[in-house]
Amino acid sequence: MSASNTVSPARVDRSVSIARLHGRACWQCGAVAKDLKPAGTVKVGDDDREWTIVTCGDHSTAVTP
Repeated sequence: MSASNTVSPARVDRSVSIARLHGRACWQCGAVAKDLKPAGTVKVGDDDREWTIVTCGDHSTAVTP
């Protein structure tokens, strides 16, 4: 995450597909065949790694934990 990013990553406490964590599928619906756009970052469980996520644009960019 760059120092200029002022939005804290969302903390997600559930199982998440690796495709969604790697930004290869829409965070909200799992779509892969659409134009995907950056939607922020998340942290999963107690792990401090930040994952950059995307959305297909049919959903709000707000992360749903």
